[in-house]
Amino acid sequence: MNDKYKNILMVYPKFPPTYWGSQYYLPLIGKKAAMPPLGLITIAAMTPADYQIRLIDLNCESLQESDLAWADIVCLSAMLTQKSSLFETAARSRAAGKLVVFGGPYPTACSEECTPHCDVQVLNEGEITWREFLQDLERGTYKSVYTTPDKPDVTKTPVPRFDLLNLDYYAMNSVQFSRGCPYLCEFCDITVMFGRKPRTKTPPQMMKELDAIYDTGFRGVIFVVDDNFIGNKKEAKKLLAALAEWNAERGHPFFYGTEVTVNLADDAELLDLLVKANFIWVFMGIETPSADSLKETRKFQNLKGSLVEHVWRIQQAGLLTYGSFIVGFDSDTDDIFARQIEFITDASIANAMIGPLVALPGTPLFARMKQSGRLIEELTGDEERTLGSGYTNIVTRIPRKQLLEGHLRVIRTLYEPEAYFKRALEMFSRMSHPATVAGRLKRLFFLTASGVRNLVSKWVNGKISLRTMWRQYQQQKIIYKQFPEGYKKASHEFSRRVMREYPDQIPFIMHYITLGYHYYMFTFDHAVPGLTKLLADEDLIAQESELEREASAA
Repeated sequence: MNDKYKNILMVYPKFPPTYWGSQYYLPLIGKKAAMPPLGLITIAAMTPADYQIRLIDLNCESLQESDLAWADIVCLSAMLTQKSSLFETAARSRAAGKLVVFGGPYPTACSEECTPHCDVQVLNEGEITWREFLQDLERGTYKSVYTTPDKPDVTKTPVPRFDLLNLDYYAMNSVQFSRGCPYLCEFCDITVMFGRKPRTKTPPQMMKELDAIYDTGFRGVIFVVDDNFIGNKKEAKKLLAALAEWNAERGHPFFYGTEVTVNLADDAELLDLLVKANFIWVFMGIETPSADSLKETRKFQNLKGSLVEHVWRIQQAGLLTYGSFIVGFDSDTDDIFARQIEFITDASIANAMIGPLVALPGTPLFARMKQSGRLIEELTGDEERTLGSGYTNIVTRIPRKQLLEGHLRVIRTLYEPEAYFKRALEMFSRMSHPATVAGRLKRLFFLTASGVRNLVSKWVNGKISLRTMWRQYQQQKIIYKQFPEGYKKASHEFSRRVMREYPDQIPFIMHYITLGYHYYMFTFDHAVPGLTKLLADEDLIAQESELEREASAA
C-alpha cells in the first residue's frame, strides 16, 4: 500500500426529492434513506485490509471537515439524479487537496461530462477496474480513466462491507444476486452496462451475504436490487429453494422484494418459489398498454397475452405489485394518457411511477434519437431529470404541450387519495387469502412479527432504548396529525376496510398509508407545480413565437 493514500473516504451523493427517494415517507417510519449504497460497500470489500475506509451517505448525514481532513482519497459513486450533489462534493474535496475518484452508473455513462470534476474515473464493474486502480496506486501512479469491456465473474465478488453502515438509517437493506438482462428494450441501459447474459452469484455465496446482514442485528425487508431477478430463471429457482431453507432455519428474519419482468406470471413454479422464500413484493417495468409502443421499444416480453391478466396472476399468487410506466413513445396516440390511467386502475397497481420517455446515454434509443436529430443535448441539472418532473431529452412525436398536459392529468388522477387506496384495496381483494380464520391469524402474526423482531433485536443489543422508541413514536404521531384532511379521511376508510375485509393484510396498512402519503405529497407539492410551470413556459414561448411572426409579417 502507498502510505500517501491509505485513508479512503467513500461518499454517496444526495438524491433530490423524487418519487423513488421517498422523502415524505421516510420521516414517518423514522428513517433517513430508502436503502444503503450497496455499490460502495461492495467496492470496500474488494479493498485490501491495510487501507482504512470510512463511509458517508449524504442522504443520512453531512460531510464534516474532519472527515475530509482524515481522508487521502475521496471516492464517490453516483446515478444521474445525484449529479448536482456529486459535483458539489467533488469540488469541496478537491479544494481540500484530496484525490477525487468517480465511479458508478452516471460516470460510466457520461464520462466526458464528469472529467472536469474529478482526478480519476473507475468505470464499468469494479471487480476489474477498481483492482487495476489500486494496483497502480500502490506503484505510486494512476491513470485518469479505468475502463473495460470485460464482464467479471460475480461468483468471485466478496461479501459487501455491511459493517460500514449504520443500518438504523435505512428503510430496508439490499443485496444483489445477478447482473445483466436477456432482453433488449430500446430505452434501457442495463444491457449496455451489464450485458445480455445474466451472471449470477451462487446460493452459498448469497447465504453468506445474508448471514453477514443477520449478524448485524438487522431484521426487516431486503431489496434484491437485480434489474431483472428472473433473467436467468434456472439459477433464480435454485437460489429461492435455498433461501426458503435459510429463512426457516433462522426463524424468518427477513422479507424480500425485487424487480422482475411481467412474464413472471407465466411461470407458476417460480411464483410459488418466490412466495415460499418470503418475497412479498415485485416491481415491474410495464411501461405502456400500447402494443405498438411495446413493439417500437422492443419490449416483446410484454406482448404475450393480456398485460392486465399477467399482473392479476402475480397478485393472486400473493405478491404486492409496483410498476413503472412511460409516455411519449413514437407510437403513442392521443388517447395514451387515458389508456395509462385505465390500465393502472384495472391492474390495481397502487404505486405506479410514470414519466416521459428519456434517452439514456449509450442506449439504442439515444443513438436513434441522435441520428435522427431529435436528441436535445443541452446539459440539464438533476432536479429537472427526476421522474415526475416532465423532463425528456428527446423531441417526441406527441407535441410537447400535449405531453405535459397528459402527464399532469395522469398523476393528478392516480394520486388522488380515493383513487390510490381503491387500487390498493382491489389488489388486496385479488390476493390469495388463507381459507380459515386460523390460517389468516397465522399469516397476520407471521407478517407482523418481522417488525417486532427488528425492534426487539435492537433493544436486546443495546442499539435502541425504550425511551428512544417512545420519542420516535411521539414524533411520528405529530407528523401523522399534519396529514391533509382529505388524505387522512381516505386513509381511515382504507384502514377500516382492510381490517374488516382483508384482516390478513393488516400489516400492510401503514405501509400503504405512509408510502401513499409520499406519492400524494410529492405529486401535489413538486410534480404538479413543476409541470404547471413548464406548461406556462410553453404558452409563453408560443406567444413570443406568434409575436415574432406578426412582426415579420408587418
